[in-house]
Amino acid sequence: MTLTPTVKEYFAALERLKQNKPDRIEKGSQINKDTVALEAGRKRGSIRSRPGFETLIAAIKTASSEPSTVGTKRRIQENPRQTAQIEMLKRDLDIARSRYMSLLFLNAEMAKTIRKLGGEVPQIGGVSVINIDPDSTDVPF
Repeated sequence: MTLTPTVKEYFAALERLKQNKPDRIEKGSQINKDTVALEAGRKRGSIRSRPGFETLIAAIKTASSEPSTVGTKRRIQENPRQTAQIEMLKRDLDIARSRYMSLLFLNAEMAKTIRKLGGEVPQIGGVSVINIDPDSTDVPF
């Protein structure tokens, strides 16, 4: 199958996006049909599922599924201390979420006990029902 000049322009735009060296759009943009079209100087939505675009669409799907590590590698090389700090903050966020869920569980258990003993539990803010399996073995304490 021969490629039309328009499709060749789209392929050239796709290659520039893969190398993270676009001419018309921002660097680091996601690779999809719209960004390839804009990089090729066409309108958004001009790449559609029609005859002649099958190979281009397949190439775009392949390129978009590949992990883009160009920006990440460059950031790690330029700012290793900042990258380490980001990883530490992600870990701290995960720990905080675990603590929050544990406290939420304990709060729900205490509210159940208070209700069982005939007390009234005040509702502050939006409250949702939490169903906890009493036979579960994955209790956080």
